[in-house]
Amino acid sequence: EIRPRDWSSDVCSSDLCGSLAHSDPSSELPLCLALLGGEVVLRSQRGTRRLRGQAFQTGMLSTAREVDELLLAVRFPRARPGQGFAFHEVARRHGDFAIVALAVSADAGGATLAVGGVADTPALCKLGLSRGGSDISGAELDATLNVFAWEMGGNDDLHATARYRRELVRRLAPGLIAEALQRRGQG
Repeated sequence: EIRPRDWSSDVCSSDLCGSLAHSDPSSELPLCLALLGGEVVLRSQRGTRRLRGQAFQTGMLSTAREVDELLLAVRFPRARPGQGFAFHEVARRHGDFAIVALAVSADAGGATLAVGGVADTPALCKLGLSRGGSDISGAELDATLNVFAWEMGGNDDLHATARYRRELVRRLAPGLIAEALQRRGQG
């Protein structure tokens, strides 16, 4: 559970809140909000409510925000000692929305992979330790990523096929996971 003192300060710039309210599945900010377990603060005349990132993003360009609600703030938890992070995106040109974006958070218990641009909302895959107690890797990781990639589904569009996007996840994720695991505790 994240207690109030664990949050960084409330933030709501037009770029940050606008990107999250737009909820584009290829955008980096909804992906990071889901991965980090951040929350949004919504306010209306009825009151204020808080939603976790994954509960807020309900589909492609769709959120749980009611028509009378304003996105007031976004909260990201502070990094904990021993956490490592990595991020990578594939886009046609620098600055374009990602064809696929991957982000990883790792700690002593394993890693969480978040993927954007494949499904209608960011998808999360929890990767615990292997049966031997070491970080998951090799054939076990490949099998887990294969199942995860297929479970995301995805759609073809003019930028890439769903199959291509899933293949990017399977090929890029192992290196990114290793990078995040290596960065644990590096500040």
